[in-house]
Amino acid sequence: MDLSYKIILDKRRTKPNGIYRLKVRVFQNGITKEQSLDIYVHEKDWDEQEQIILSTNKNYKTNNFKLNTAKTKLERTVLLHESNATLTPEILLGSLNPTEVKTSSTSFKEYADELIKELITAKRAGTAMAYTDATNSLINYGGKQLTLKQVNYTFLDKYNTHMLAKGVKVNSIAAYLRSIRAIYNKAIKAGIASIQDYPFSKFRIETEDTFNRTLSINEMQRFVSIPLKENTPIWHNRNFFILSFCLVGINYTDLFTLTPEQHIKSVIHYRRDKTGKLYSIGIVPIVQELLDYYEQLPSRNGGTYLLPQLQLTNDVMQHKKWVKQLCQNSNKQLKQIANRCGIDIEVTTYYARYTWANIAKKLGYTKDFIAEALGHEYGNKVTGIYLDRYESEKIDEANRKVIEAIF
Repeated sequence: MDLSYKIILDKRRTKPNGIYRLKVRVFQNGITKEQSLDIYVHEKDWDEQEQIILSTNKNYKTNNFKLNTAKTKLERTVLLHESNATLTPEILLGSLNPTEVKTSSTSFKEYADELIKELITAKRAGTAMAYTDATNSLINYGGKQLTLKQVNYTFLDKYNTHMLAKGVKVNSIAAYLRSIRAIYNKAIKAGIASIQDYPFSKFRIETEDTFNRTLSINEMQRFVSIPLKENTPIWHNRNFFILSFCLVGINYTDLFTLTPEQHIKSVIHYRRDKTGKLYSIGIVPIVQELLDYYEQLPSRNGGTYLLPQLQLTNDVMQHKKWVKQLCQNSNKQLKQIANRCGIDIEVTTYYARYTWANIAKKLGYTKDFIAEALGHEYGNKVTGIYLDRYESEKIDEANRKVIEAIF
């Protein structure tokens, strides 16, 4: 969260009688926000270190009362959010002068639907889909007339218990709740929900450790070498898995939307859909062979993408649904391959990415290096934004060694 605040005397603007305004200044992740406390004092009357107004101020009792009231509100808000990393400068400053909002009649679904429309317009289909799934789950339990104010601690606790009783996995519930929390935070910022009603200051979102989603070197070798009939769905889906693995664990959304323009001189250049990070990955022979094979097949997208499977549409939500369907179909086929190999694991598309990382680790590469290769902001934030060509060459070398360990 990395949030802190202090009371400051704003000496940038002086009133005619030589007094200055007291403000709250909030710091978070290098960003500063301020809000006036509507208290004015001379510089000589303000103790910066003790954060109090001195008795030399003729209205020091009244002004200190106003100041202490503001401090109490700030401290209370920080404490309320202590168990969750949900506190933002907007929420903290909003606690000073809470807007009178009519949350009793504000429908959660109505507000969420507005946000989803905005996300679709902004072509943020992934977030829009996450908000849609979470909202539908919440409304299926609480009803379409559920208001923001009714989404309180007790309601969330019962909703969580209900989902667990239905057999929904803990981490799936957590994903819904994070989206619900994000929607509620936006409602507070928009002034249609009250910070005083904020349920996530008390309600804690629970998660659980997931199983290790990697294949060993031996399992991966069996997985990619078991004979499969050419040009069948199971054969194609193994090819996509191999492409994902050999392109440093590229996400399937990005894999199926790679374009010929991103294939430049034996290098794939792309921006990851999920994070916006830039990648440059050298193409090894096995990847080139597969790309050449799929280039000559009939395409559902007229050659817009390197792979022919994904259809074209201007509807960002439909596009996301089709990618999701490709992933679901692939997961079914990957599970069958694992069974044929005697691997008692439900292999999914994610295994390509995590297996690459696990093998790289076994080959002696550091966590920092692997994180950079996968595009995580681990340590060096500069390389978290993009990898320059020197870094890309090191990653290409690591990628070749990882691939050689399997093929």
